[in-house]
Amino acid sequence: PAPSAPKQAPPTKAAAPEPKPANGMFSSSRTERRVKMSPMRRKIAERLVDVQGTAAILTTFNEVDMTNLMNMRSTYKDAFEKKHGVKLGFMSAFVAAATKALVEQPIVGAVIDGNEIVYRDYCDISIAVSSPRGLVVPVLRDTQHMSFRDIEA
Repeated sequence: PAPSAPKQAPPTKAAAPEPKPANGMFSSSRTERRVKMSPMRRKIAERLVDVQGTAAILTTFNEVDMTNLMNMRSTYKDAFEKKHGVKLGFMSAFVAAATKALVEQPIVGAVIDGNEIVYRDYCDISIAVSSPRGLVVPVLRDTQHMSFRDIEA
C-alpha cells in the first residue's frame, strides 16, 4: 500500500486586527466600536488587573530631544500671539503628538468593558494645570479636530 500524505494541521486563526474608523481618520461624531475579546486576551486582562492590586507599579520616563520644538516656538511665538491672541506654548505640540498617536494606534485609547474592548473614535485628553486654587485637570474634548490655537486657548 502507498503511504498516505502527512496530515496537515488545520489553519490557525490570526488575531483580529484592531478595527479602524471607516474613513481612516476619526469622525466628527463621538462614536465607539465594541469588539469581543478572545478568551486568551480576556485572561491576560484579568491577570493584569489582579497584578495591579498586588504588585508595585512602575512609572517610566522617556527623554525627548525638544530642540526642533523649541526652535519652532522661538521662531513663531510672536507671530502666533499677534495672530491668535494667545501665547504659543509647548502643550499644543504635546497634545497634537498624543492625539496623532491615539488616531494611529486606537488600542492605546481603548478600554475594557466586560468581555469587550471599546474603541473610541474620538480623542479626549486631560492636562493637569496649576491654578491659584490648586491643581485642576480640564478635559480637552475632540482634540483630533483642534489646532494649536484651540489647544493653547
